[in-house]
Amino acid sequence: MSSIDLFRMGIKNLWRRKLRTFLTVLGVIIGTSAIIVMLSLGFGLSNFFEEQIAQWGDLTIINVYKGWNDGSIPGKKDVALDDKAVESFKTLPNVVAVSPMLETYGAIINGKYVAHAPIRGIDPASMEDFGFEVVEGRLLNSSDALTVVFGSSMQYNFYDPKARVWREINVNLMKDKMSITLDPSYGWSMPGENKPNYKEYKIKTAGVLAEGDWETSYGIYMPIAEVQKMIKDKEKAENQRPGRNDTTGYDRVNVKVNDINNVQDVQQTIKDMGHEAYSLNDQLEYTKKQAAAIQAVLGGIGGVSLLVAAIGITNTMVMSIYERTKEIGVMKVIGASLKDIKRLFLFESALIGLFGGILGVGFSYSLSFAINKFSGQFGEALGAYGATRISIIPLWLVLVAMAFSALIGIVSGYFPAR
Repeated sequence: MSSIDLFRMGIKNLWRRKLRTFLTVLGVIIGTSAIIVMLSLGFGLSNFFEEQIAQWGDLTIINVYKGWNDGSIPGKKDVALDDKAVESFKTLPNVVAVSPMLETYGAIINGKYVAHAPIRGIDPASMEDFGFEVVEGRLLNSSDALTVVFGSSMQYNFYDPKARVWREINVNLMKDKMSITLDPSYGWSMPGENKPNYKEYKIKTAGVLAEGDWETSYGIYMPIAEVQKMIKDKEKAENQRPGRNDTTGYDRVNVKVNDINNVQDVQQTIKDMGHEAYSLNDQLEYTKKQAAAIQAVLGGIGGVSLLVAAIGITNTMVMSIYERTKEIGVMKVIGASLKDIKRLFLFESALIGLFGGILGVGFSYSLSFAINKFSGQFGEALGAYGATRISIIPLWLVLVAMAFSALIGIVSGYFPAR
């Protein structure tokens, strides 16, 4: 029996019992679409977690802090986070940029308007490597002094401390003349209050950052050497002892890795050097494990539906064999071998699985579209514009689902065909 004869007879036999074939294929459609949609919800959940965490900051940046010894580990020494450490980080594999960071808090003064914000000292040469982009002006360079780059949302931070009612302030970050002070209570002082004599520094604006994550949106960036000087002046004004032993001790060091898949390895290497190292990838890995567990449960639920469909195929093929006993005998008489007859029944069961899989994929896309449309409208009703899709069907899942459906059909038809 040729393959063409096999195909013709298989289609003819399935078409002869249209209702039974339809109900069996329908079971496969439901099973296939159930497992695809359930898994797509898991993929959507994982993608949602990743997008949310990415809004907090760059997933390829590791924040390194000084490793402290609290005395609980005998023989362990404090490891300095200094220029030597910075140079050692630069030599690590997969590291594309390293920048020490100093952070303090202060007030930006624009005439009678004030904005309180974090002031971050950074190596100007590393800003481009860390992915900073501007919508106006330029990034910092090594020759800048008392020059700042504003976060994208800083213009909305300004207010009039003497005004009784808040109103929107029109501030031009690039053109307005501004100054900065590390006085933490500037604009809030009470009459007669005895305060240290904090310095006020006139600043120039180099640029305004493009919209990004929370950290880069609310704050200003300056050359790290300028921030070091300002912190020393603040400590003198407050009659404090210097908070750092020298000018090479940093609050933290940012390490940029070339790929998110290499972050864990670089982070562990830095920890082995005695430093504390954290990244948003830590949170991402945790959420991925949660999403994988949820995905396994959802996939299991869909798998039960596909198992029921497989039982339906087996039942259909058993009934078909009982009904076609005479036909099988005639086929043997005219020269068909047992192998040909087995192939015919396996082909019929595989067709049921394949047709059900193809139609199930189409139905899955329809369900996924409806789910995403409904969830998008629901999110907009709650004010969450631009919400991520909660159902994502990757191409490989479609191909695997169709192949698996055909395989289920073959396996389900194997035992009756024997």
